[in-house]
Amino acid sequence: MKPILGVEQLHVGYQKDGAHIEVLKGVTFSLQQGESLGIVGESGCGKSMTSLAIMGLLKNKGLRATQGQITWEDKNLLNNRAHDWRKLRGKEISMVFQEPMTALNPLITVGNQISEQILAHEPVSRRAAKLRAIEMLRQVGIPSPETRARSYPHELSGGMRQRVMIAMALCCHPKLLIADEPTTALDVTVQAQILDLLQRLQQQTGMSLVLITHDLGVVSQVCQRVIVMYAGRVVEEATRDQLFQQPLHPYTIGLLESVTSLDKGSERLYSIPGRVPTPGETIVGCAFQDRCPYAAEQCRRQQPQLTETEDGRKVSCLRYEDITEGVA
Repeated sequence: MKPILGVEQLHVGYQKDGAHIEVLKGVTFSLQQGESLGIVGESGCGKSMTSLAIMGLLKNKGLRATQGQITWEDKNLLNNRAHDWRKLRGKEISMVFQEPMTALNPLITVGNQISEQILAHEPVSRRAAKLRAIEMLRQVGIPSPETRARSYPHELSGGMRQRVMIAMALCCHPKLLIADEPTTALDVTVQAQILDLLQRLQQQTGMSLVLITHDLGVVSQVCQRVIVMYAGRVVEEATRDQLFQQPLHPYTIGLLESVTSLDKGSERLYSIPGRVPTPGETIVGCAFQDRCPYAAEQCRRQQPQLTETEDGRKVSCLRYEDITEGVA
């Protein structure tokens, strides 16, 4: 089956003091219709930057794509002009941003903000748009949607604002929803409700979902397939079960060991030593070498490439076979 979205050797960067600083360094992955894909990694690894590239929002951050392509239904989105993006965003591809308080306009009621999205993409009357906005608020589980539609963002709780963002993103029935840390800063109960909501809406509509998060617990609950990013590169790609049962890359192993568990009791929590390389930092060899317990001399000389294994997963590590065999 042909993927609905394909990202191929995507390089993104910015200019600083006359030098080009790369943030994304050859990111490659694809997404099938109806599939849920998780993108995980520490802050600064390039997760959100990848989503901004797909949405055509790089210029807002002073960034630009220098190589590669983003294919959406056989069209390279990097060739889009402003009017192409206006037609695409919100209609075919929508995004739930990380912080709903800053993503929502504080001067406009939430009902009107959803209505504006509908009117921008569909030939309907203002009354029809208003009624659909209320219906979307009802679908995402907001009580008394007729009343809440007249509320301003500051009058709603964090969980309700996040539901408004989801309603706005889905009001034009997109084929792809990108959710960037949709449960950050929400308490555990509300987080579970938002994740259940995303799963239910995906099943009802058949849309594809890209979930960007640093929380592997969220990934295990929602995603069918996972890519792990580090220092602007994809270092591992696998199905959810493959990733959690037998991670191949040392960084993925470290992330999984860092997850809290009731089984660990009072044991000290594990954390990956060292720091993520900063954009523009010159590194010879593997970017993870200084933090990796399995690093060898070859890791300090050679940059590993993303390689497909026999079981269909992908990994960027020179020593992954030794590590999995326990001889590292």
